[in-house]
Amino acid sequence: MSTITDRKNNLSARLHGGSLNKVRNIEDLFKRASDKMLSKIDPIDTMRNAPLSSVVHDDLYNYSLPSDYKSIIDIYPQAQRTNLDSAPRNQSEKFDLTKELSTKRITIEASEGSKILRVNWKKRAGKVLNTLNSLTSNGTWSAVGTASGLALDEIIRFSGGGSIRFDVAATGDGIDNDDMTTVDLSDEDEIADVIVPFYIKNSADLANLNSVTCIWGIDLTTNYWTGTAQTTQADGTAFKIGWNIIKIPWSTATETGTVIPTTIDSFKITFNVDAAISDIRVDNIIFSIGTQFDIKYYSKYTLKNTAGTWIDKTTSDDDIIVLDNDAFEILSLEDLIEAAHQIEGADSNFDMNYARLELDTLYKRYKSSYPSQAKKEIAYYGSLPLRHRRLYG
Repeated sequence: MSTITDRKNNLSARLHGGSLNKVRNIEDLFKRASDKMLSKIDPIDTMRNAPLSSVVHDDLYNYSLPSDYKSIIDIYPQAQRTNLDSAPRNQSEKFDLTKELSTKRITIEASEGSKILRVNWKKRAGKVLNTLNSLTSNGTWSAVGTASGLALDEIIRFSGGGSIRFDVAATGDGIDNDDMTTVDLSDEDEIADVIVPFYIKNSADLANLNSVTCIWGIDLTTNYWTGTAQTTQADGTAFKIGWNIIKIPWSTATETGTVIPTTIDSFKITFNVDAAISDIRVDNIIFSIGTQFDIKYYSKYTLKNTAGTWIDKTTSDDDIIVLDNDAFEILSLEDLIEAAHQIEGADSNFDMNYARLELDTLYKRYKSSYPSQAKKEIAYYGSLPLRHRRLYG
């Protein structure tokens, strides 16, 4: 493969053997040329495979994408994939409307300026410890510390018939319940993730929230697990106004005493805050075992450093360009256009026109030889061909 040194030599030759001294910020120029090329084709050389950063759960839909993600090709379970393990890409609204009724669907969305992958792939339902649809129907929920205003909220809820609302005055405040109907979590013991939604009503309260901690066990005084304090949502994004979902890995929790996993009946959630927060809601506590998925995608990077790390912008002449000859030729001509435009020399118009004519042919040829394998978004279920409806229905 070519290096940045080769790329510079190629550009110098295309500029009639002249020096590159007149080219300012050549690293930025190279990035602009790469971005322009990637806006027109999906080079097969930029195809990558990686495990999703988080296991996929039935009850979690949002997952972070690789930092160099450009477009998705495929997503699938790491082990024992079958011929039915394929997911069409829906539009956001269709995905959301049908996520409780269907399975094996994905969509790409954006949140706070970052792309996220939403996955609906029902494989192993989690076990519900408490729905929080009542203050007393499954054990009794009580205030912890100086928490106050404990009430059932049947209007703002994440699922079911209600959520538990309360006010937090200081760090360590929250709610607990130590006399629920016991749940057998022996299969989930030290493997599952604890999934809990909570609600923050406005930006002032959000600014005062630092972290959330959960405890579960056969009591809350001598035999319990303490989960790692969570400072972000399950998908790694920051807490936000509205419903947030945290995911606590049981494998990272600390055991106090001896917890018998067949008779879990106690849970506590507390908040670390800088100031009082009112009207927090908590809902539906689930213990879920996820499935590891791989994602195949096109990268928006065309470079690797000598350590093998994919990078967005060159920092060394030894950096490696991942493209084979056909895509590298396209990239070189995009470099020429960017450089000629900047230099504005006597040959600039000739160079730019020459490059554009060449690129017109080369792009068409490349698209014919390596058509993009990126998943196309399906507007609605009926737009699937009949054979796909049978497969995905």
